[in-house]
Amino acid sequence: MRTNDVVEVQTAKLLNIQPHHRVLEVGFGPGVGLKEALGYIGKDGPGKVYGLELSPQMVHVATKRLQPYIASGQLQLTLGDVMKLPYPDNSMDGIFHVNCFYFWDDLHQGCRELYRVLSPGGSVATAMNRTVVEKSVERGLNSYARHTDPQEYMKALEKAGFVGFREEEIGEGKNKMYGYTASKEGKDSSP
Repeated sequence: MRTNDVVEVQTAKLLNIQPHHRVLEVGFGPGVGLKEALGYIGKDGPGKVYGLELSPQMVHVATKRLQPYIASGQLQLTLGDVMKLPYPDNSMDGIFHVNCFYFWDDLHQGCRELYRVLSPGGSVATAMNRTVVEKSVERGLNSYARHTDPQEYMKALEKAGFVGFREEEIGEGKNKMYGYTASKEGKDSSP
């Protein structure tokens, strides 16, 4: 499994997705994280997975890969931007993203939008292999990255209203990474 695939799988796990949850992945790329989230919802679960992606090419790739889930109504993919999420207030039980917040034009606006669409009691999660990100920045491979410090991201989440911040080590060896979660206060959206 590619390192990025491992990060996607681990990040989806951080949300403790239940079969009735509505879950959003922002910046889903080829759809690895979406497929992992769909596995937690299950074939017969009443929940649904949503994906938002800025790249038309990635929407095309994921649509092709995950067509059966789209046809069954379990998955909805949307071309769009985290700066203006096309979902109603309080509509998602969990939100996750991987290798995404680095590139947001306005970190604070992106975090406000995540907060707006997350249901009270819901959680947001991301994970990163800090070593890989740091080396990419050093080598100039992430020249478009604006925000690579996870602490800066957590502060933006806090300013948006999130609480209950956690950082945890996940994975091991070359796949060692850090997961970051926060919640929106209110009634827990889990059973």
